[in-house]
Amino acid sequence: MLNIKAMPLLLKIIARIDIKPVIEKVRGLDVFKDAKNPQEALKELKSETAVEVAAEVLAVITPQFDKIADYIPELVAAYKGVTVEEAERLDAADVINEIVNDDGIKTFFSRALRRK
Repeated sequence: MLNIKAMPLLLKIIARIDIKPVIEKVRGLDVFKDAKNPQEALKELKSETAVEVAAEVLAVITPQFDKIADYIPELVAAYKGVTVEEAERLDAADVINEIVNDDGIKTFFSRALRRK
C-alpha cells in the first residue's frame, strides 16, 4: 500500500530522476495501446505484463540510480513498515514485484501520466 509515510520519499525520488524517458517508454508499450483510458489499462494489467513494464521502466531509470540510491532503503522501509536496516535485507525482486503490483502505486502513476 502506498502510505502517507512513503509518499514524500517517492516524490523525492521522482524529483531526482528524469522521468520523461520513463513516461515515453510506458506510453509506447503495446500493453496500453488497446485501452480506452489509463484506468482500463491498469485494470487489465496482468502480473506478467506488470513485470515486463517494470523491467522496461528499470532499464530507463537504472543509469540514474546513483541519484536516488540513498532514498531507496528509506522508501522501502516506509512502504513496508519496517526499519531501514530491515528494508536493506529484504529481497529486492520480491519488493519490486510487490510495488509494481500495488494498486495505490498504479493509481498514483496513472494520474501522473495523465497530467504530463
